[in-house]
Amino acid sequence: MKSSDKKFNLVKSSFNIIEKSGWKSFSLQKLSYAEKIPINEIKIFFKSEITILDEFSKMIDIKVEKSFDYEELTNTSVKDNLFELIMLRLEYMQPYRNALKSIKSSFKSDPLVAKSVAKNVMNSLDFYLELTNAFNDSFLDIFKKKSIFLIYSYIFMIWLEDDSDELSKTMSELDKLLTFSEKIALDFKTYTPF
Repeated sequence: MKSSDKKFNLVKSSFNIIEKSGWKSFSLQKLSYAEKIPINEIKIFFKSEITILDEFSKMIDIKVEKSFDYEELTNTSVKDNLFELIMLRLEYMQPYRNALKSIKSSFKSDPLVAKSVAKNVMNSLDFYLELTNAFNDSFLDIFKKKSIFLIYSYIFMIWLEDDSDELSKTMSELDKLLTFSEKIALDFKTYTPF
């Protein structure tokens, strides 16, 4: 088994533990016990519990990258491509939704967790903006970065509680927000001389 495969299997096992017992009680020691792997071997992959969150985000991004239809990039609008990428991310996170609820509930009491999750999300979204050619080296690039992060943060909260068929509620809200954001960006571009 490749090192990366073993690492991501440990990430999945970690999220199973978090789903059952909660983020606050999760530890590398518990992972070591559950997997019957010495703690020093666990620490080869993860320096701390928060490192597992970093690796989880990487694991999801790899799945998204492999699934995204790159040939459609030039034939589809930036908005539609961003919609596809964000929905792919949420779909791949679906099996871990209960664990993510537990992690999210710790944000207020553990700012380091919130900071780590925000950093990972921003890195992923920045990559999505690059991939979809959303950037054009203008002042609007900063607006795009901030707005997509706010959109994702809001949509993530809806997704956590979305029990509709095929995540239709999440999809509808995401489409509305991306359409609104696109309109604002176009208005800025139209009415500014730079």
